[in-house]
Amino acid sequence: MSNLTETILSKANALMGTYGISSVTMDDIAKECHISKRTLYEQIPDKRTLVWQCVLYDRDCKSAEAQKLVMQTATTLEALLHIYRHVRKNLEESTSVFYKDMHRLYPELAKKCKEMHREQAHALSRFLSKGVKEGMFRNDINFELAADVFLVQSSSLIKEFSLTANSNVVLMLNTAFKIFLRGIATQKGLEIIDNFFTENNI
Repeated sequence: MSNLTETILSKANALMGTYGISSVTMDDIAKECHISKRTLYEQIPDKRTLVWQCVLYDRDCKSAEAQKLVMQTATTLEALLHIYRHVRKNLEESTSVFYKDMHRLYPELAKKCKEMHREQAHALSRFLSKGVKEGMFRNDINFELAADVFLVQSSSLIKEFSLTANSNVVLMLNTAFKIFLRGIATQKGLEIIDNFFTENNI
């Protein structure tokens, strides 16, 4: 990805995340990037492509942040807890307008997002399996199934947030995460989980 394309995606992601897809034009994005509309279209051919590229850009940014948190923590469980705190903070600060517009204007992209969640379930399963060797997670859990169930629940709640801007969604997601973690944790893991949620007032 060129520096110009990354700048475009960063600016577009911020604008559409704040004001929505339908309220932000290609002219707005070109002006924000201080480039001509022609230059913008040379990088990204149409708005639909831009929206999807923003989804992928946002995913990659969050993945990079998650990898950074993994490197900064000693165990899989600690990494997962810190990643969740980061995700929760982002959700609290975000608006529902981007995904609401995407479901309305580009339902095929919303469907692709759902398929992307399946890939995330596989990655989460592999990540959780490492926690067994660390003594944090139980060894009698089907992590492939557990990860899939949790991400289906999470996706459903986030979709609800996207379509209704329901402020209770963050609380519900928090509850779902606690139930999920406590269900797969060993006694050693439970102590760390309870301490984390207490210390962070979550």
